[in-house]
Amino acid sequence: MEKEYNKTIKQICMLLQSEPTTEVIQGLREAFENLSKQLKAGPFLEVFETTLSNIPFAALFSLLAAPDNRLVAIVAEVTSQLLKPVTWAMVHQTFEEYIIQGLDHPHPVVKCLVLDQFLKCDRDTEPFSPQYSQHIWMCLESKNDTDATKLAKKVLEHLCAVGMATDYLLTGESIKAMRQVLGSGGESQRFRVYDVVAAASARSDAIFEILRQEGIIDMLLKESSADDVLVLMNFYELLPTMCASPASFEYLDNAGIFVDALACIDKAEGDSSVTGSLLRVAGLKLFSQMVDTGGVRPGPFLEKYPIAPRLGQMLLATEASGELTTTAINCLGAIGNNADALEYLAKEKTALAALASVYDRSIGQLRVECMQAVACIFGHSASPSKSASQACYELYERLADGKLLASLVKEIMKGFEESCVAGLAVIQKMTLHAWGVREIASHQNAINYLLMRDSSRGRLVQQWQFAAIESMAKSEQAVVEFDAATLAQIQKYVRDGPYYVSTAPQVALGSS
Repeated sequence: MEKEYNKTIKQICMLLQSEPTTEVIQGLREAFENLSKQLKAGPFLEVFETTLSNIPFAALFSLLAAPDNRLVAIVAEVTSQLLKPVTWAMVHQTFEEYIIQGLDHPHPVVKCLVLDQFLKCDRDTEPFSPQYSQHIWMCLESKNDTDATKLAKKVLEHLCAVGMATDYLLTGESIKAMRQVLGSGGESQRFRVYDVVAAASARSDAIFEILRQEGIIDMLLKESSADDVLVLMNFYELLPTMCASPASFEYLDNAGIFVDALACIDKAEGDSSVTGSLLRVAGLKLFSQMVDTGGVRPGPFLEKYPIAPRLGQMLLATEASGELTTTAINCLGAIGNNADALEYLAKEKTALAALASVYDRSIGQLRVECMQAVACIFGHSASPSKSASQACYELYERLADGKLLASLVKEIMKGFEESCVAGLAVIQKMTLHAWGVREIASHQNAINYLLMRDSSRGRLVQQWQFAAIESMAKSEQAVVEFDAATLAQIQKYVRDGPYYVSTAPQVALGSS
């Protein structure tokens, strides 16, 4: 008995030989819809081979120029399915002339079909045509974000990642296309290009230098003087990516970008408008992210641009909005998550003192934010240096008048998931430090509570509880600080896993 997909393929072949009347186009739509379902139902290889034995790719690509959008869409879908097992090298070799036509096609489905093929190109030794690049750049041109523009950006970033930028994406014609896209649209269109520019320049100093010489970097830097707060926010988001090397950071630093950003934060002080709030938040996030960029030495950067004292002042300001206080806490946690930056904070003192002050007076969500920041700081490294670990201990001593562990256990005992997770996260990060294990071991009621299982806490809390105990067990300090009986309990807890349920009754113990 003849298989259904064979009937469908024969029907398509017959219709392809007919005049393109309304009835024929309708018939092709229905036949390709059936073929799409049959390809998905399988067996794929069998349907794949039979289809291409009777309907060559050239015929499929010719249908993508049909005047009927619904036919174009379904043919593109079928073509996409048929191209799945085809390598990039084969796509390039067989369909080079169709690739450019597809990139310039007015129908977004066809653009996406072709753009998807570039994601298969995963080595800089793959065959490639310099003519492709300018057409890919032009796919970024659109007033609104669409599937095609998003995919084009993804493709360009992917090709940069596999080493195609210098030889193909930054040719003279490609640079012209970039300039055309930058000059012909609004903010969204420009920043699609800038997103790729940032990703590309982060790959190597050579790429950054090409973009600088072509004036693209300076075009991007001009966005820093925009009156539109959203433009400025988008600009700030790109800077950490672009500062991947000392050379790129030095160029941006010499351009006065960070001086202006700090001034922008100061200028917005006291501005209670939405614009003022957005500017301060964006500026604070920029500086907190800069400490982790490859081209920046955190200590000297924080000395030159004293954001830490400003964070401290914001935390202590009673008139500060809840959002601003939360942002300041989060930024301080992000900065302290870098070991070199943490050592600077320990010397600077005021910002960490302010964090301790806010922790002591905080309740509810603000307390959770503080615990999350403390966890970031304590957990800056799985193997902290002596000086950085000492900085963490000094913060520990400041928090809750030196009774942080008891405070954390009280937060966990409240039973709210977010508080439980945040409190357990701090304890887990404490175990990365010798002093942390020592502190936990010196509070027997606290360790007893941590070892007590309660399935009603929820799986996420149980996971974090297990993570804290497991980290404790792995610490070299555990055998020094815990007595044999407690250490055996800790090791058994780890062996039993996070969700073990004991049949023996347990009695809750208070915290100390």
